[in-house]
Amino acid sequence: MASDRSQRKSKDKWKEKSWFTIVSPGYLGEKEIAVSPSYDENGMIGRKIEVPVSDFTGNFKKANSKVLFKIISCQGKKCQTMFIGHSVSDDFIKRMVRRRKERIDIVRNATTKDGYTMSVKTVIVTDGKLTNTKRVAIRRTIEQFLDQKSKDMGYEDFTRYLIGDDVYNDMVGATRDVYPIRKLEVRKSRLLEVSSGVETTVPDSSTEETPPEQVS
Repeated sequence: MASDRSQRKSKDKWKEKSWFTIVSPGYLGEKEIAVSPSYDENGMIGRKIEVPVSDFTGNFKKANSKVLFKIISCQGKKCQTMFIGHSVSDDFIKRMVRRRKERIDIVRNATTKDGYTMSVKTVIVTDGKLTNTKRVAIRRTIEQFLDQKSKDMGYEDFTRYLIGDDVYNDMVGATRDVYPIRKLEVRKSRLLEVSSGVETTVPDSSTEETPPEQVS
């Protein structure tokens, strides 16, 4: 008897919820990326959604990469998001690194021309061991490259660039005169600070993502 009451109560809770459609930002196509239930709009704000990068670039070689969005507003049953970062799977990065190769991890905070600050993590794999001079030169070249790119781009363009196809070739080209790079990947990015006047909060990196009930 108690079990029947518990089941009825559970069903009633689901009936009280509505389904909300979650879409990507306009600068990433405003595509439907998920649907999720909630009692109201307030329950949707702040939720985070992970989606494969290939859904936005059309490049299925990036199937190991995911974009992270945060819901910032809802109009009716449609919820808008903003890009707050991306990541490449650890397994993919491990496969990049082979025996007798050297790995360089570079972490750089880059600020766009419209005032957004992002942490950008790059991993580089070389054919062999490097001298300390070469290692420092590669690191400095990539840091200067990211500084200049972010200064030249607004946040929307910069986020598209980081998950797109051109960033790899551009970084390899930037380091060509220093050392021929075997493999390179922008393995992670994360929004640290939004531009002044933007009504949203910077995501807490320690917060667990809330998975949608259904992903398109």
